[in-house]
Amino acid sequence: MKRVIAVVATATVVLSLPVPALAAAPAAAPALRSVSLPFLWPWAQLFEVTADGAGGVWIGGAQGKYCLRWGDLCPVYSDGNPVVRRRVGSSWKEYPINGWTGQGGIGRIASGAGETWIGGGSSTREASSSYVARFDGAAFQKVAIPTDSVSMLATGPMGTFISGWDLNAGDRLFKRTGDNWTVVQVPGVDYVADVQALSATDGWAVGHRDGLQQVPAVAHFDGAAWKSVPLPAGADGERFLKVVPVAADDVWAITRKHLAHWNGSAWTFIAAPADYPDLADLTVDASGAPWVAPVEAAPPAKPPYRYGGGKWETATVPDGAAVLDLAAVPGGIWGVGTQGQDPAAFNGS
Repeated sequence: MKRVIAVVATATVVLSLPVPALAAAPAAAPALRSVSLPFLWPWAQLFEVTADGAGGVWIGGAQGKYCLRWGDLCPVYSDGNPVVRRRVGSSWKEYPINGWTGQGGIGRIASGAGETWIGGGSSTREASSSYVARFDGAAFQKVAIPTDSVSMLATGPMGTFISGWDLNAGDRLFKRTGDNWTVVQVPGVDYVADVQALSATDGWAVGHRDGLQQVPAVAHFDGAAWKSVPLPAGADGERFLKVVPVAADDVWAITRKHLAHWNGSAWTFIAAPADYPDLADLTVDASGAPWVAPVEAAPPAKPPYRYGGGKWETATVPDGAAVLDLAAVPGGIWGVGTQGQDPAAFNGS
């Protein structure tokens, strides 16, 4: 899932309860229905869904995983093979994934401004990626990375970015420059969890600062430089995970426990729905309403929620469904997750 304004030092942030209405209440959140998937070898999982910019979506995950148990141990296992499919019209299309070696799955897909990139190499949903590839229109071509592993992948009007960690340098942000990667310094943000933009001169970076505890951090790019956006002490302990700019005065973001909104001059933090697991993903639909999905948790799974008119609205999902990642397209909302023990995709319009 998958834009900004100039920031000055006097920008303020507000933590407010109760939350004021930010817009007129929209219609009830649409129901998400199951969508048929292409054949995937069992056992399969879907980790990611991302709008392709042309009305369809990309999905990514792994297939062919197995574990031969011996008591509580798993001495013989496979992390499976990577899955990337694109929804074109009413069918799914597969493309070669060149340069892939070993086992694992695709856990990151970024698509925007005519570019699509994938990252993978591990079987877990939030693990770092050792494989990164760019779509050339016919296949994914492996791209060398300047770090041991990639924990964030984003592409859009400001270019393509990765966050990576290695033993010597720690966390760093890189931007694709020609056929190379250039280190980018973002003041006040030690670890960048997401980079998204409205244009080449209007972008946001969110993440956290390191210290005794992780402190949420935000920065804005105005076309010339990144500028740190101060946050109040009351927000300590909750790092930012995702950001979705909609307009210069309409930017949404999430931490594990809060939805956050920038109205052009101040941030408002909105508590997640009561008894909800940690937030994992964020998208904003065509009406401007944000949607959130939870981390994978013990059943019964919580559905996605949409926020509008100062309240949370529950999305209806099929029985036994867990929707763990979201993407907005002009025609509605897509999600991926599970239904029972099987991988599943969902759509609502």
